[in-house]
Amino acid sequence: MKDPRQSNVSESTVVLVCRDIVLNGEDRREIEKSEAALAHVFPKIHRIEWTVTARPRAVEVHAQLHARGGDFEGRASSKDARNAFQAVTKKLLGQKRNQKEASLGSRRDERARPAQIDWH
Repeated sequence: MKDPRQSNVSESTVVLVCRDIVLNGEDRREIEKSEAALAHVFPKIHRIEWTVTARPRAVEVHAQLHARGGDFEGRASSKDARNAFQAVTKKLLGQKRNQKEASLGSRRDERARPAQIDWH
């Protein structure tokens, strides 16, 4: 497993778009925590695009992540930005976990099949 202290997105492009909302310091720290969690799981992140939009009585966060392992996308709505960032991060990590399980499952299936021998 990667050392969490080495997990960062300093070599990645991070785009943050805020629509009708101003993020405070705690919200920005939550973004940094989310990015660190993502960098810990994704081997090489090329670009993360965060879009934060104020809705009536809610905040919507949309994230697009482009990494060496593929493209991932998540969207969540919550009463505040921090909870929405946490929910989107969980969705992205879940997508990566599902991709990994699917990949491991297909490799296990290949090993379980008996070899085909052509006797002709």
